[in-house]
Amino acid sequence: MNLNLVTERLLLRRWNEKDAEDLFRYASDSDVGPIEGWPVHQNIQESREVIKNVFNGPEAYAVCLKKDGKAIGAIELMFKDRTNLTEQDDECELGYWLGKPFWGNGLIPEAVEKIL
Repeated sequence: MNLNLVTERLLLRRWNEKDAEDLFRYASDSDVGPIEGWPVHQNIQESREVIKNVFNGPEAYAVCLKKDGKAIGAIELMFKDRTNLTEQDDECELGYWLGKPFWGNGLIPEAVEKIL
């Protein structure tokens, strides 16, 4: 089940194609993708494909600032069918990334607390 989750500063919601421009803005930064294990996005179409084919899990959320709803990162609970780190039904992997302008503000801990 996937519902919108709200914190003091954030909205965690499903990704949609309209988020491709926001995703590209941050995923095209060489300080973001490579440390997460994925290549820098080269164009908005690539970001659309990632939204469609990667950010589509049942517990995949766009991390958005509550004040404007724009995607600034991602967070996902990945169960055994979406991760190689576990084969157990009662374990999962937590993955996330955040656009560089938002680093160091405690946003991901806030999102993690809510998603858990």
